[in-house]
Amino acid sequence: MTYASAFREGVACLSTAGVANAANETVWLLEATLGISRLDIHVKPHTLLNDSSWTEATHVLSRRAEGEPLQYILGTQEFRGLDMSVRPGGLIPRPETELILDEVHSLPLNRDHLQIADIGTGSGCLAVALAKEIPGAMIYATDCSEVALELAKHNASRHKVQDRITFLHGDLLEPFNAMPERAAEISVLVANPPYIPTGQLDCLPSEVRDYEPHLALDGGSDGLMFYRRLLREALLMLPPGGWLVLEFGEGQASSICEDVKHLSTWNIRNIRPDNAGIERVISLERKG
Repeated sequence: MTYASAFREGVACLSTAGVANAANETVWLLEATLGISRLDIHVKPHTLLNDSSWTEATHVLSRRAEGEPLQYILGTQEFRGLDMSVRPGGLIPRPETELILDEVHSLPLNRDHLQIADIGTGSGCLAVALAKEIPGAMIYATDCSEVALELAKHNASRHKVQDRITFLHGDLLEPFNAMPERAAEISVLVANPPYIPTGQLDCLPSEVRDYEPHLALDGGSDGLMFYRRLLREALLMLPPGGWLVLEFGEGQASSICEDVKHLSTWNIRNIRPDNAGIERVISLERKG
């Protein structure tokens, strides 16, 4: 098996399995497992692989062909220019979640002693990016999954911001009940809660449905269970003038806005769309 024939075999394997980006994914998998670059395939096409190397390559190609997410196989996903470790048990970061960061940067904040809480941190992508982009901020990151928290701690250490992120195990804002003095100093809450309606989980692409944690996907009967909780519970924590910034699913903006209006304790500052014009992130100010 040569570099060129390994590439051809890989593309055929992934294409047959319905992987849309088969050629690029084959290159990435060969590079990750064998150290073969795209340039190597073109410049040294007849270089031979030993049997053990090809066995290793076929193993990872088979995993991808069976539907396992590429990010879990490679162990990484880029987020906000940072290389984040990912593994089963932690939701794979999506580009849309970066809009939360854009929204936080647009808020009128005093950054000298800013404290931010990332609720349901998952891989820690938001907490780590916030710590990198706002050097003076202290970050709290909560999650009910200990597996996710260990991954988030790893990413914080990897990017050398572990000293500015406090990780807390528990459901949504519950961990702050034991530390009210610190909770009172937090002025921004950010979250990307689960927002897939329970009845739609089976309709998700198999690589999401069968591999990513349902704990991070299932948002209850209409997908908004955690939003309603956050809208209520954040009122007990944020001071007047504090901010709640949330990512949500396509088509959910109007329902969230209705819930906000019923509470009458939040001002809607902005709803931020993604590059396709789909509303994705909302920022709310706690009324005085």
